[in-house]
Amino acid sequence: MPSHLTHVVFRSLIANEPLLYRGCCYRALRPRTIPQHGVRLPSQLQRRTFLNGLFKPKRKLKPVEVPEGLEKLSAVSLALKTSTRPPEPAEVADAMTVFFAKRRGTFENYHVVNAYNALKYLRENPRDDGRPWLNIKELFTIFDRLLIPHKRPEVVENAHLAFGRAILDEVTKMGVKKRKMLLGRHKVPSEVDLVFIEIKLLSYFGAATEARDMAASTVRYDPDAAPVERRISYDAWKDVLVGFIHEDNLDEILKTMDMISDLSIPYTSALQSNLVHYFADRKKDMERAKYWYSQPIVGLYANSPTKASGGTCAALLRVCASCGDLAFGQQVVASLLQDEMPPKSAWDAIFLWGVATGKGADEIGRMMDVLERRNDEARQKNPKLEIIRPDGNTINILVDYCMSKQDPYSAERFSVLAEKRGILPNDTTYSMQIKYRISVGDLDGARAAYFNLQGGFMGEEYSVAAINQLIQALCASKQHHFDELMAMVDDLHERKAHFAPETVAAVTLLHLRRGEIHDAMDLLQVHAHQYAPNQRSVIRNTLSGFILDPETSTADAWDGYQILRNVFVETPREDRVPIMNEFFARNRSDMACHVFFHMRNHLSPALAANRDVYIAAFTGFARCADAESLELAHNQLRLDLNVDTDTKLRNSLMLAYAAIRENRTALQLWREICESKEGPTYNSIAIAFRSCEGMHFGTQHTKSIWHRLKEQDVEIDKTIWTAYMSAIARNHNHDEAKNLIETVEEEYGFKLDLHILGSWFNCTASREKQTHVETWIKERYPEAWNEMEALGHWVTDNGFGYRQYNINRDLDP
Repeated sequence: MPSHLTHVVFRSLIANEPLLYRGCCYRALRPRTIPQHGVRLPSQLQRRTFLNGLFKPKRKLKPVEVPEGLEKLSAVSLALKTSTRPPEPAEVADAMTVFFAKRRGTFENYHVVNAYNALKYLRENPRDDGRPWLNIKELFTIFDRLLIPHKRPEVVENAHLAFGRAILDEVTKMGVKKRKMLLGRHKVPSEVDLVFIEIKLLSYFGAATEARDMAASTVRYDPDAAPVERRISYDAWKDVLVGFIHEDNLDEILKTMDMISDLSIPYTSALQSNLVHYFADRKKDMERAKYWYSQPIVGLYANSPTKASGGTCAALLRVCASCGDLAFGQQVVASLLQDEMPPKSAWDAIFLWGVATGKGADEIGRMMDVLERRNDEARQKNPKLEIIRPDGNTINILVDYCMSKQDPYSAERFSVLAEKRGILPNDTTYSMQIKYRISVGDLDGARAAYFNLQGGFMGEEYSVAAINQLIQALCASKQHHFDELMAMVDDLHERKAHFAPETVAAVTLLHLRRGEIHDAMDLLQVHAHQYAPNQRSVIRNTLSGFILDPETSTADAWDGYQILRNVFVETPREDRVPIMNEFFARNRSDMACHVFFHMRNHLSPALAANRDVYIAAFTGFARCADAESLELAHNQLRLDLNVDTDTKLRNSLMLAYAAIRENRTALQLWREICESKEGPTYNSIAIAFRSCEGMHFGTQHTKSIWHRLKEQDVEIDKTIWTAYMSAIARNHNHDEAKNLIETVEEEYGFKLDLHILGSWFNCTASREKQTHVETWIKERYPEAWNEMEALGHWVTDNGFGYRQYNINRDLDP
């Protein structure tokens, strides 16, 4: 297997980039911009020669990388569905602890459902001595990992809540009422009752109403209690409030604040920050944001008045600027400047207010000069005051605001301002540069920001997200530098950073378009099994789009399908049928037949071939006139006990046998349709006439069907009449066909168009008679003839027969 490190080294050398060692003790404090040299030609696709193919060992694919422990957990869920034997409980218990300990990404619904099924399985199958497989410490560790903020998925479903409750129930059954547990982002140890833990769980996963009811009945805030007890009670109600904010439930938020006030719970800066950010940033409700900002806030323990945080003021100033309430914004700024020396967070909010009210980078620079001068003067009077200077976080706040207003030009000016003032950029600064430069299509500038970021730590989620966005943009660009792009991908691999599904999809598509099938497979082997099903669908849909793209060669489309089939075994039937039809459209019914049999032999009933799949397959075999594949598929239908044969299915079969000139078999199916309870449809009649074309005694069968239609007073539509006329013409009744053409408008009201006249000409199987038809059409419908000529034609019998214009005469079953 090729070494991953070798890939990184050689791609860096090819891209003319330095090799960075992040453990170097003498690395420069400020990463330098890596200069970009002249434009490089895109690397040529490597083609294997005969000797290489003969002597070079076959490349091995990378092994599948599945999140550790998930395979056992999913095996339990599969066993429950299929009523098969699950893994041993000891293995499942180990898999549970390992999965939650080592999972780097979010816990999606798919993961939690499998974990929940595994936990139920362990509870139903305890050890021989009756003890549970997971002890209290392991259960609380899993619970704690579940509540980590960055592990929470964007969409929370019921499985998270059910799994959390199952853990707490298991703990309760063990007879434990209290347990030291690490709660909160700062991991502060506390003696926490299980009730408070359940309140946090309910609030965190979409059941804030139930959490509030539990808090109202069990939690009492006592201002005279010990600080730890006060903190626990306060945190419970804060969790309830944050839960309603997550749910975006305005009425319940206001009701909860009334209850907090009635219970004499302190209105702290943390509660104020949550409310102001909610009303200012999410709801754009300036009046309510002003109201909660204006309420006096106190400390949790000392109960003394405190001031709003800089972030709270910044959120309020943003909404004041967007709503045009400059007067109140000036009041907030004035209140921040009342102190002899406002804290840095207050200055950051003031700078943000300046940008929000239209000040440019030069004016903000002069405001920063005022800050520095005022700080120097204050420190002369009181040397104990801290030195306050604008820093990278200050610039990041301003750049972030410009990005929120879709103003990348101003964002770039503030980046230049930071450089002029000697403010060192950090990871967030470079990440923002990547994002806003991508937004204006400046991919070269985004690459330059990436190279600066690459020299630093680049460990934050925000930075990794920006690099993912850059890789996606470069993949979509037709002017990307492939070697640099792959160096970025390898660098993320080396750091074991998160790959977004969209990034994996974009890089996979790029490999496929370059003919690098093994590289695409390696990438998917590493990443595709790390995602939940909804995330895997992003990559799967990209692969399907590549296969269905008309610009994709048939060979590449087949390779793409093989990847789709092997890596994404869960590909739904609705996605497989269009792929089968695509190969039919490419006139590769052999490939389409393989797609059909992959569905036919699939073990999952939800993915196996059903009636619609058979209909699509038979229709495709009819389009391609593939007798061999038709026979194979028809034999499978005879053996398939799960598919009921109806009229539409018989229509598709009749159409397919008519296309391969098995006219008698087709008419036998027509008789089966007529004798069935459902009976024929209008499509059945048209296909029956098609089955009569070019067969012995075809005229008799055609007129027999026509007379039955007349006797039963069936309404004749344009499709049926055209099929009847075509059958008459194809069976060499030229005069009768001409008579039908000349009287159709008067008798049925159908105007002669390209389809009718083209069908008449193509079904006239004689060079001499086609000359007469051509003359007739040219004299009476010259425009229709010109349209036929524009479509082009081919000649039967290797150029010695009659002409066939490229007119679509396909019928639907």
